[in-house]
Amino acid sequence: MYRYLLFSLFFIIAIQSRAQNKANVKGKVVDSLSAKPIEFATVAILDNRDTSSHLLSYTITDKNGAFALHNIPQGIPIKVFISFVAYQPYRKIVTLKTDALDLGTIKLNIKELNEVVIKGERLPIVIKKDTIEFNAEAFKVRPNAVVEDLLKKLPGLEVGSDGGITVMGKDVTKVLVDGKEFFSSDTRMATKNIDADMIDKIQVYDDRENDPDHLIPEAKLNKIINLKFKKAFKKSIFGKGYAGAGTSGHYQAGGLINTFRDTLQISILGSSNDLNNTGFDFNDLYGSGGLNRGGEAISRAGIAFGGGGTGKQKASNAGININTDYGKKLKVNLAYIYKNENTEYKSLIKRQQFLGDTTVFTNSTNKRNGDNSSHAISSTVVWQPDVKTRLRYTPYINISNNTSANQSAGNSYSNFTDPINNSAGNTNGKGTTVSFSQALNFNRQLKKKGASFNIDHSVSISPRNNTNYDNTSLTSYVAALPSYAFRQLGDNRSRSTDVSLSAGITYPLSKIVKADLTAQGAYGHNLDKISTYDYDPATGEYDSFLLEKSNDLSRDKWMQTINPGLSFELPKDINLRMHFNMQFQQVNNMFGRGAADLDQHFVFFMPSINLNMKGFSADYSRYTFLPNIGDIVPYTVVFSPSYSVTGNPALKATSSNSFSINYSKYNFQNRTSMNARASVAFYENSVFRQRTLDAQSVETSTPINRNGRYNINISGYINKQFKKDGDVQFDASTNINLTKGHDFFVLNRMDGFQDSYRGSLNEHITFNYKDIVEFSPEYRLSYVYTTYSGVNYGSQKYITHAFDTHFRVNMPFKTNIDGNYTYNYNPLVPAGFQKSSNLLNISLARQFLKKDKGEIKLSCYDLLNQNINTYRSINQNSITDTQSQIIRRYFLLTLQFKFTKSTVKGDNKKKNDSPTINFPSGRM
Repeated sequence: MYRYLLFSLFFIIAIQSRAQNKANVKGKVVDSLSAKPIEFATVAILDNRDTSSHLLSYTITDKNGAFALHNIPQGIPIKVFISFVAYQPYRKIVTLKTDALDLGTIKLNIKELNEVVIKGERLPIVIKKDTIEFNAEAFKVRPNAVVEDLLKKLPGLEVGSDGGITVMGKDVTKVLVDGKEFFSSDTRMATKNIDADMIDKIQVYDDRENDPDHLIPEAKLNKIINLKFKKAFKKSIFGKGYAGAGTSGHYQAGGLINTFRDTLQISILGSSNDLNNTGFDFNDLYGSGGLNRGGEAISRAGIAFGGGGTGKQKASNAGININTDYGKKLKVNLAYIYKNENTEYKSLIKRQQFLGDTTVFTNSTNKRNGDNSSHAISSTVVWQPDVKTRLRYTPYINISNNTSANQSAGNSYSNFTDPINNSAGNTNGKGTTVSFSQALNFNRQLKKKGASFNIDHSVSISPRNNTNYDNTSLTSYVAALPSYAFRQLGDNRSRSTDVSLSAGITYPLSKIVKADLTAQGAYGHNLDKISTYDYDPATGEYDSFLLEKSNDLSRDKWMQTINPGLSFELPKDINLRMHFNMQFQQVNNMFGRGAADLDQHFVFFMPSINLNMKGFSADYSRYTFLPNIGDIVPYTVVFSPSYSVTGNPALKATSSNSFSINYSKYNFQNRTSMNARASVAFYENSVFRQRTLDAQSVETSTPINRNGRYNINISGYINKQFKKDGDVQFDASTNINLTKGHDFFVLNRMDGFQDSYRGSLNEHITFNYKDIVEFSPEYRLSYVYTTYSGVNYGSQKYITHAFDTHFRVNMPFKTNIDGNYTYNYNPLVPAGFQKSSNLLNISLARQFLKKDKGEIKLSCYDLLNQNINTYRSINQNSITDTQSQIIRRYFLLTLQFKFTKSTVKGDNKKKNDSPTINFPSGRM
C-alpha cells in the first residue's frame, strides 16, 4: 500500500511543481464605439521568443466579453492576440512577472473592409455566424498522425472509442473533404485515412442540408465537419496499402487510393480479412492491427452483457467514390460499395421459465453459417442555379444475396419432470433482396425575406424472395405432447412499396410570427406471402401444400396529411413552434385463405409543440400507428405443434404521447459540455401478446390491446476538457442513464404488470503527455432490476461491472506500443458459463521510410486467451443466458505503406509554415 501512497505523493509534487511560475491573464473585450461586449472573440497567448510564435493557450470571450487564461508561463515574452471578424486585431507584448495580469477593458475598432488579412499569427480558432474554423497549424500532433488525432486536440470536439465524433455535445453526421462527400455513410473513412499534415483548416457548422429554411431549432441540429486541404494537396494523389498474416490462418489486406483534381475527387478502396472487421479503419490499432471487432457486439469488451456476438467472420469490401462539379451550379457525388461477409456462429443457451411452482429448464446449442453479398450504388445531385433555388436528388439501389445453414439441438426438463423432450433441427435457405429508393427536394426562397416554397418526393421499393428448407424433430417423454418430425419447404415472397409527394410553404406574418403549411399524399403497399410445402418420401418432392403454415397477406394504404404550423421568435432567443397534424388513412387488408378483406378508415390528430430557449428545449408530440397486418389475421397460424399464434382482427391503432425536456450547454471558457434529458412516453391501445404456456413448453399467443404501458428515461452527461498545462492534456467525462419501463404481464390467464428498472454509469478519462504517453481508462456499471405486480413472480436483478483502458506509448527510434485492456464481471451466469474475463490486446509497431510512411506492426489479440461473449436477458417469466463463439488469441504481422504526391507546381512549404488567415464576408 505504501508504494501506491508514495507514487501518489510524487505525482502530486510533480503537478504542483509544474504549476509554479504560472500566471493568469484576464480581460474584457468590447466594441470601441458602442462599448457593447463582443462575444466569441478569439484570445490567443503566443510565445514571442522566436518567429514561430508557438501557441501557449487560447480561449474565446463569453457573452459579457470576458475571458480568462490560466497557467501562462512567467518570465518569458508573450504576445496577447485578440481578433474578431470585421474588427482590427489587438496585440500586446508583455513579460509576466506576477501570478496575475488584468488587461482591463480592451476596445476593438471596426475595420470597414469585406476582408481582413492577418499574416504571421497562427490564430487557433475563428468564429463567424454558424461556422467555427480551427487552424490546423496551431494544434501540434505526432508525426504520421491522421485527422482523428488532430480532432482530439480541438476544444469542444470529442472522439469516441468507436470513432464517432461529437462537437459541443452534438453528433457529427458527416465529414466532408473540401466541401465534398467522402464515403459519407461513415465519418471514420476520412478521419482515419487522411493524414493530419494535409489539413489546413477544420470547419464545423450546423447540418442543415435537409433544412434549407432553418425550421429545425439550432439546439436539435447535428454538426458537419469540413476538412480544407492545404493548397499543395488540392491537386494530389494519396493513400495507403497494408497486408498482414497471422497464426490460425488469420489475415488482412487492403488499400485506399485518392486522386484530387480541383473539382474532381476520386477515391478507390478495397479490403479483405477474417478478423470480424467490416470497416475500412486502416490506420489505428484496431484496424491494421486486427484488433477491432467492427460491428461485433464485444467491440472493445470481452463480455457483451445484453448484446450478441457475430462469431467468426470473413469480410471483403471494395468501393469507389466520385465527386465532381459542373461549373458552380451543379455538384454530383456517386459511390459504389461491394460487400461480402461469411459468418460462422455457435452459441450455448440456457433458459429458465417460471410457471407457478414449476420451473422449466431448456438447454440448446446452435450453429449457423451464412454468406451475404451486396452491391450498393448511391448518388447525390445538387443543382443550385441561383442563391434562391436549390434542387437536391438522392437515388440509392442495393442488391443483396444471402445463403444460410443452421443446426440446433436442445432438451427441456423441469423440477417435476426430467426429461420433458429432446429436439434437433437443421435449416438452410437462400434469398435475394432488391432495394431502390430516391428522394427529391426542391426549395425556392420567395421575394419576401423568410418566405419559401418546398416540394418533397420520395419512392422506396423493396422486393424480397427467400427459399427455406426446414428439417425438425422432437422426441417427447410426456403424454400431453406427442413426438413429431417434419421436412418442409417455405417459399417466401414479400414486397414493400412507399411513395409520397408533399408541398409546403413558409411565410412570415410579422417579425415575430411565421406560418407554414404542408400538404402530403402517400401510398403504401406491403405483401407477405409464405407458401409452405411438406416433403413426400414417395415422390422425393416438396409437393404437399400446408394451409395452416402458409399465409398470403397484403395491405394497401392511402394517406392524406394536412399539417399547418406557427412559430414565434420571441425576445431573449425564445422560440415556440406548434404544428397541428391531421392525417386521413384508408386501409385495405387482404388475408388470403378465403378470409374476407378488412377495410378500415381512420382520422388521426397528431399535434406537436416545441419550445427552445438558450440551450433548453421542451417537446410534446403525439403519434398513431396501425397494428401489423400479421396480428389482425382472422385465423390461427401453426408454426409447429409447440407454437401457434391466433390473430385478432379487432385490434385498434396504438397512440403514443411523448414528453421530453433537454438542456445542453458548452462553456468555451472552461471547455465543459453538459447535457441533461428527461423523457416519458405513454401508450394507448398498446398491442401485447396474451400467452398460454404449459409445463411441456407448448405455447400459444393472441395479440390484444391494453392501456397502461409507459417508459421513463433520465440521462445526464458532462465532459470537461482541462486546458493544456504545458505538455499535459487531460479530459474527463461522466455519463448516467436511468430508465423505467412499465409493461404488461399476461400469462396463463394471470394478469399483471412488469416493471423494469435499468441504470448505467460510465466514467471515462483521457490523459496525454506530449503525445508520448496516452491512456484512456473507462469504467462501466450496469444495474437491472425487474419486479412484478398482480402476479406471483419473484423479482429479478443483476449487476455487471466492466473496466477497460486504451494505452499508447511512443518510444524512441520511431517505435510505439499500442494496446487495450478490458475486464468484465457478471456474477449471475449459470453453471458452466465463465463469469469474468481479462482481455488484453497489444501491438508493437515501428515506422520507417521517409516521413514515416512505412510501418511494420506485430499485434496480439487476446494475449491472455480469456475472451468470451456472455450475456443475460430477462423477459416476463423467463431468464435467458447465452454464451457464443468468439475469436480467441492470435498473433498478426502487418506491413503498411502510405503515399502522398502533390501535383501542384512549386514548393508550398514556406506558405504552410507561415499561414495566411482570411476572414471572408461569407461562410469560411
